[in-house]
Amino acid sequence: MTNLVLTLAIPAYNMEKYLSRCLDSVIVQGNNTITYEVLVINDGSKDGTQSIAQNYENLHPGVIRLINKPNGGWGSAVNVAIREAKGKYFRILDSDDWFDNLEFQKYLDLLSTTDVDLVATSYSFQYDNASEKHNIYDATLCNKEWGFTDYLLRENYDKQLAMAQITFRTKLLQEHGIQVCNRFYADIDFNLTPLVFVKTLVFSQINLYQYYIGRVGQSTSLSGYNAHFSDYVMVCKKLVAFINEHRPCEDAIYRMYIKDLCKALQFAYKLLMSPVYSGDKPQSPQMLKELDNYLKSHEKEAYKALNACKVRRFIPFIWIWRMMGIN
Repeated sequence: MTNLVLTLAIPAYNMEKYLSRCLDSVIVQGNNTITYEVLVINDGSKDGTQSIAQNYENLHPGVIRLINKPNGGWGSAVNVAIREAKGKYFRILDSDDWFDNLEFQKYLDLLSTTDVDLVATSYSFQYDNASEKHNIYDATLCNKEWGFTDYLLRENYDKQLAMAQITFRTKLLQEHGIQVCNRFYADIDFNLTPLVFVKTLVFSQINLYQYYIGRVGQSTSLSGYNAHFSDYVMVCKKLVAFINEHRPCEDAIYRMYIKDLCKALQFAYKLLMSPVYSGDKPQSPQMLKELDNYLKSHEKEAYKALNACKVRRFIPFIWIWRMMGIN
């Protein structure tokens, strides 16, 4: 048996510029009792990422562990970490982001006194121009146990759970065989599919995760979407297949899933239609038809809901394309 309260997974690919900042933020100074582990999953980096991580492992044995693997994508690194995790709870920290170090100790204390399926903490956006934006949970939500269904009914099925906020019970991930897509945008998968199995959760105003905005080549940048749009479509299809196979008994959880699925799908249609993204690529029209047919045959409720999606607040662009073939 392990007494670790947390497994922190840090996927890393060619992150020599940012990894030290990330790892420095998760070292608890003066703590002689090891209560957490940090798994740095080096996804076949070609720069100095491996040597930096190895140095931190040498300096902090028993806390930081380097796992090297061939390049397979962000999701493949997360899947390795889920399999290797020994802590009661499991969380992801991207290697270009960091934790508030003072808040990290409070977070570990929270985990040690909590027994729920999901712990949700607050976070901040950090920008290159030194500005920041805080996303802090309302105090009325925090520091008490919620039934997930009760919470969703209160919030009109909006989960309000970004990846920068969520910590899952490791047993929930492992026993249900959670495996996310290997490639880009697997965070959408990780952020949604395990929620089907969540029964209880706790919210906290601990402002832990510092989400960095501004790195060139980020998957959420315009260039990132254009380079990896096929990965985004693949993730959407996996989400559809998952809910088709694992429809939850609780209607509120199903509604939440469909609501989030439609948000992801709406952007997939936009990616494949808009010339700002990938709409002018020769393979996009066929990919769009295939996605639409797949959705129609596997998840009719989400398929119908997309007819109401609008661009510029009043144009139902998906419905128009389906009915008239007009982009």
